[in-house]
Formats: sequence, C-alpha cells, structure tokens
Amino acid sequence: MTADLSGRVLALVCRGSEADRAIAVALAEAGANLALGTVTTSQQEEFSTASIANEVWAIGREQFNRVLEAADPAAAASFAAEVVDTLGRCDGVVIAPGLPPAIPFDELSRDEWEPEATEHLTGPLFAAQAFWRVLDRAGGGTIVFVIEAAGHHDIAGSMFGEGQRALGAHLGILGADRGVRAVVVSREGAAQQVVSALSSR
Repeated sequence: MTADLSGRVLALVCRGSEADRAIAVALAEAGANLALGTVTTSQQEEFSTASIANEVWAIGREQFNRVLEAADPAAAASFAAEVVDTLGRCDGVVIAPGLPPAIPFDELSRDEWEPEATEHLTGPLFAAQAFWRVLDRAGGGTIVFVIEAAGHHDIAGSMFGEGQRALGAHLGILGADRGVRAVVVSREGAAQQVVSALSSR
C-alpha cells in the first residue's frame, strides 16, 4: 500500500545532502507540503537545500526554505511558528543533521568537536524542542530523527548518534499520552522509513 500524506504539512531540518533530497522528494511525492530549514554555515549546503525546495515545488507541493542558526533556540522556534503561519498547520518534523566528518579519537580537537556538536546535538535538541511545542499545542504529530546506524566507526559520529537516539527515546516517553510521537530511523534507506513513520497515526 502506498503511503498517503495528502494534506499534511511537514518540516525537514537538514543540511541539503542527497539523502535529504531523497527524503524531501519522497514526502512531496506522497502528497505533503514541506518547509525546509537549512542548518548550515556552508553556502553550498544552502544552495543545495534551495534546489531541494525547487524540486518539491516542481512536484506541485507548497514549500519554503529558511536558513537557521543551529545553536539558536529562538531561530528554531521562529521557523516552527513560520511553518504554521505560512502553510496553515504542522503535522510533523524530520530532523536530519547529517553525517559528521570521521575524525580518529586521538586526533579529535576541541576546535573540531565544538562546531560538530553544535550541528549534531545542540541543533537537533532545539529543533525538537521548538516543534514539540507546536505539535503539543496542535494536539499531536510526529518527530522523526534520522541518525547514523549504530556501530558507526567514528567516535564523534557514535556519540552524536547515541545522543540523538536518547533524545528521541525521551520525547517518545514524554509524548506517550499527549499525541506527540518520536521515531528514530537509520540514515541508510531513510526516505522510505521517514514516509512510513509520518504516515502512521
């Protein structure tokens, strides 16, 4: 059975990767309108996410794209509010911070750790917090975290993945009686998993 997301409004907080493109296209093809929040300091990633937004538009879905500051909870809250103001509602969010660079444990410096921790732990935390509030006020919805598979060989990737997994588990418990679901899916084959998670009630 083909998933049907017709009439749904979803947000994708991402970095503009090809995996993010696959998720966005899958959601749009299933019928969802989409807001993209680019968490990046890279002009290339910003351009990539704008290209994804254009592809969503070409499929015939409503869409918009914003650039977010990962460490700023006010920016995340503003984006979540704009989704509702611009597209009329919000039924869920996909948080896909992407894959951090592989840095051997004995070579990992503070200068390398801090920006990656901001993008892969701080950013997902504030995005989840902002959309949790929007979904809770609306009476329910789904937060999907796209993470690296367990057993990632790199220490930073492993720690970020486990942190995101723990955040998803916590929100799942918190939302159990409030209609807000939290789902964690693997980055490998994420598009199909995300559509399935968001089409489940």
